[in-house]
Amino acid sequence: MDRAAVEGGPHSVLPIGASGLDSPMAMPLYLQVKSHLIRRILVGEWKPGEVLPSEMKLAEGYGLSQGTVRKAIEELAVEGLVSRHPGRGTFVTSHKGDYRPFRFHLFYSDLGSRLVEVAPDYLSCSRSIASPRAAQALQIDLRAEVAEVLRVRRQDGAPVMTENIMISTELCPGIETILQDEKPASIYLALEQHYNLLIVRVDERIRARAASAEDARLLQLPTGTPLLEVERVAFSLGGEPVEWRLTVCETSHTHYLNQISG
Repeated sequence: MDRAAVEGGPHSVLPIGASGLDSPMAMPLYLQVKSHLIRRILVGEWKPGEVLPSEMKLAEGYGLSQGTVRKAIEELAVEGLVSRHPGRGTFVTSHKGDYRPFRFHLFYSDLGSRLVEVAPDYLSCSRSIASPRAAQALQIDLRAEVAEVLRVRRQDGAPVMTENIMISTELCPGIETILQDEKPASIYLALEQHYNLLIVRVDERIRARAASAEDARLLQLPTGTPLLEVERVAFSLGGEPVEWRLTVCETSHTHYLNQISG
């Protein structure tokens, strides 16, 4: 879609017929509006944390009923792309403020505290070549460069978790310098602030395995100690795979908790 077609000022909207959307016969109108709103967010018409125009103004711009626009926004809210605040408006989701920047971190101590409540130790942060697993997950060439971060998280002073993180430098040029200088508690917040990339989804694969020699060194454990490994791929609002992360955790006093409500 032509960038100019979705940019027209911070509160501008376009009629359905002028927006380049599919014919109303192709999909329900509210889904067309949802898709178009996402595209406008992606090109920066509204940045993370900014308020959308009211449902009435959007409906007027699209030439549709307010109910159709409301249903589109409700879909965005269910998917976590916007947040609705009665009396204040609808905001593009952001890792700032009350948006829970650590909502994807599901490791807890057995006493109930999140491991992310203690800032991680950055052991290294540099530019390197993507590992085969990271290259496949990030959909980049096997010899592509990435920013690679190694972090350790502690509980009561003892190391209990390592995080090996790789981010494509093509998508995020200079990210290794930013992470090295800032050492952010939330890498996703840094991606939003510096690259306008909003992480909205992660896919995780969980395995049990024995500690390697490197795991044993970093976690101060005997080689062969049972560990939990979580391989993650994080995706932006636009659907790009942004980050590959391999988390390894010692679980004698910690656990992974994923709460699902039906």
